[in-house]
Amino acid sequence: MKRKTADRCPTPPHADHAVRAEAPATTEDERTEGVLRQAARWVMEAPAERAPLPGGAALYGAGWLANYYHLPWWGLLTVGAAGTIVSYAMTLNRAGDGWRTWGNTAAAASAGAWLTAADVVGPVAGPSGLMSWIFGGAFGVGYGLHWLGLSGVGRDRRPKRVKGETPRIDWEAYFDGWGMSGARVISSAATRLGERALISTKGTGKRASTFCTKAMAERIAEDFDTKKSRVIIREGEVAGQIEISVRLRDPWAAPILHPLLDPEPEIELPEVADARRPLVVGQDPETGKPLEFVVWDEDGAAHWLIVAIKGGGKTVLLNNVLERLTAADNATVWGIDVSKAKDLRRWRDSGALDLAACGPAERERAVVMLELAAAGVGHRAEHNTEAVFDPRPGHPLHVIVVDEIDALVAPGDALAQRAVVALQTITSKGRSESVGLIIVGQRGTAQWMGGANIRANLDRQALLKLARASEANNAVGDAAVDLPNMAKYGEGKPGVVALTAAGSLTGLGRTFMLKELDEVEELGTGREPSEFEPDLVEFWGERYAALKAGDLPASAPTAEATRPAAAGQAAPTGGQARPHLFLVPTPSEEEAARVRAHSAARWQMFRAVQQAVTSAVPTDQERQILALVRRDGGAAMAEITEAIGYSESQTLRWMNDLRELGLVELRGKGRGARWHAPADDAADDDPQSRAESLHGIAP
Repeated sequence: MKRKTADRCPTPPHADHAVRAEAPATTEDERTEGVLRQAARWVMEAPAERAPLPGGAALYGAGWLANYYHLPWWGLLTVGAAGTIVSYAMTLNRAGDGWRTWGNTAAAASAGAWLTAADVVGPVAGPSGLMSWIFGGAFGVGYGLHWLGLSGVGRDRRPKRVKGETPRIDWEAYFDGWGMSGARVISSAATRLGERALISTKGTGKRASTFCTKAMAERIAEDFDTKKSRVIIREGEVAGQIEISVRLRDPWAAPILHPLLDPEPEIELPEVADARRPLVVGQDPETGKPLEFVVWDEDGAAHWLIVAIKGGGKTVLLNNVLERLTAADNATVWGIDVSKAKDLRRWRDSGALDLAACGPAERERAVVMLELAAAGVGHRAEHNTEAVFDPRPGHPLHVIVVDEIDALVAPGDALAQRAVVALQTITSKGRSESVGLIIVGQRGTAQWMGGANIRANLDRQALLKLARASEANNAVGDAAVDLPNMAKYGEGKPGVVALTAAGSLTGLGRTFMLKELDEVEELGTGREPSEFEPDLVEFWGERYAALKAGDLPASAPTAEATRPAAAGQAAPTGGQARPHLFLVPTPSEEEAARVRAHSAARWQMFRAVQQAVTSAVPTDQERQILALVRRDGGAAMAEITEAIGYSESQTLRWMNDLRELGLVELRGKGRGARWHAPADDAADDDPQSRAESLHGIAP
């Protein structure tokens, strides 16, 4: 039954089986290597119990070699004394002042003394080989005490990792080895993966915070033979208490199926969600409790920052959030992703989103959406009579999701500046008006998301797999000291997330698996976003209608406009009166098209003139630089610096200015990099003549 397919008889009656390839003859060296490998594997299976056995044999052999080569006894005595001191210091640091420390110290001292004596008198000196009998007796007694210590103090107190059994840990038996003498267990409970205990540290004479360290977690992981990331130590809610959780089974062995796609889900999700309640986006594998993502509370809408490296699971988390938001009858979602936007396109195509901007070509549409949302914040603030806008059907929670935020704000152009201004308004003013924001990116720095004013108002963070532990500080700040190391915590598995709010950890677990695009579209199909309140839709007017129709309006309204109507211009009557808005007549389609075409032409002309005449480089130096880079093979940075007679830093700034204007380009990397003229460069060397020939405009 275990034969390979190629070695099976293809047809009955199986009389003549295929001839199996014969293994080559094994040499004596290969047999010896196999025995050594098996011996090493046998030791590594239980190093604490088995490693002393080959160690004792090696020590006895070292006594023979030392006597045979007449090594100086004082050198061996010095090595033995140093080994004793090092053994005492290392064991004391790891296990504290206890039987293990003194036992290891006595073993090291005895080994050094016997080795020195064997060197002087011989390993079989004395009647009937007394020295060998002394070695054997001392080693047997020492190993017996060591084995009894492991079995009586260590092995019995370790939970047996038998599938289906509930592990129980004698926590107090560990306290001396952990340097926690005097501590006591307040409560302990088995978890799905191991056990968790609440411990009082008042009797230790030390503060509870002194035990919540990486060194302590590593020490505990050693005693339970598990990974450091599976030991979590936190300070308790009451001073003088800590909570220790040990996971003895792999928490990330398998992904968690989404409840709506799982025929037998452990967690049931309601068909109609409520955005005012926490959204269930995953599960804590240790406790089985739902992983909750809060988008609204009694203070208003939440503003989130989701951070993870590529492949860290941020898109899967966002899919889970969108699944619950689009299932709510009191929430409306606008989605923005001006990068690839594969998942967001599926949510848009399913009809679950009210508005969406997908891909680089819709970057301007995304900016107009943000400006419209920022204007809506001001409108709600003016018309909402409640301290906090209460989301309900027809008056929904407005959530703007911006994936790959750097693609929107990083270019630094006019669109990026408009986006930053709108994001600042939403994050600073939108909370009480139930206008929420979810920003997703690969880093948590202020520069990555558009500035410190935006990051400062993001009150909640979701951290998934990070490139380094310090990235948590960029997103969370000082609260990162209480978080697990998200660069290692998930053991390389995507979707492992830590949720924080107000500087504290609120959730830790793994998101549901919602990655396949077809599944995303399947869940979104048939869902419709809640309609906005009628007065807000009226306020947004034709611009909102144009976005809904897929068009791009020329500009977005602003709630801060306070200019009164022009003289002789009648204000609208009844409920349509808006004295705080410009009263501009609606242009015809032909007029609007003409204005848009004229604006586009003016912008292209401005960019062309800017490239032609705007340069911070002095005219003489620009001529010299352009002449150098237009040579065959271009010019190295050192050649340009020497030719124009300025410092390297000043020259580099000028070269970057010229590159921004499209006059030069850098090819190659490292020391082989050289500056060249663009392939299509046909401009004149003289900046003034270049500008006049292109546009008839003098600098």
